[in-house]
Amino acid sequence: QRASSPAPGCCCSPVHSRMVQTRSAAAQRRTLAQILPWPLYLPNLIGYVRVITMVAAMLESDPASEKAMWLLLLSLALDYIDGPCARAFDMCTQFGDLLDHYTDHVSMFWLVYITSTSTVNVAVNAAHAVVACGYMARCGHYFKHSSGGNFVTRLVEENNYFNMPAMLWNANTVLIPFVKMSYHIEKGLPQNDSTLLINIFDALGGLVTLSYTVAVCLPPDGRSRKGK
Repeated sequence: QRASSPAPGCCCSPVHSRMVQTRSAAAQRRTLAQILPWPLYLPNLIGYVRVITMVAAMLESDPASEKAMWLLLLSLALDYIDGPCARAFDMCTQFGDLLDHYTDHVSMFWLVYITSTSTVNVAVNAAHAVVACGYMARCGHYFKHSSGGNFVTRLVEENNYFNMPAMLWNANTVLIPFVKMSYHIEKGLPQNDSTLLINIFDALGGLVTLSYTVAVCLPPDGRSRKGK
């Protein structure tokens, strides 16, 4: 007679073995988070690398050089790793979250500062950086993590910033500056050279940046946020 297969709940079944392995891996991650001091959490180490690469780019004699561009790109690219890493290894900390957003806003202002010919655009982004950093210093968290908001903040933050106003904001603070830097490096154009179409999108993005800056300073309207 053919031997019967182990029951799914049996200690020797493949299903049970996989469950044990999964629990063991999860336990190891929790243990790692418990053993390491929070300054040495992997997401925070990634944050330190982000700061180092950002500062190194800012110290370049030519702020729009190829080396500076790749250093800034690396710093911003790591922004897409530290958050998932923190959640995967149960290493979310207030320090890491603030470090992440401080680095974001300093990087964004620097990109606008070195590539924009518009004094208004630079001033708007400087104000946004100051407001963002001041807000985080006072509240201990980023705008999006507050319990309330208003029409403008909800509009920009909807679907986790995947919407048209947020895209214009990102164009103004990140994408357009990098496009200008790439043309400067590859085509020899001035780092702040532009076209009418780029200027239009840049102006629209600057308007979103200004609106968002003002909106986060206003009291919440009592409605809950979506897409957090």
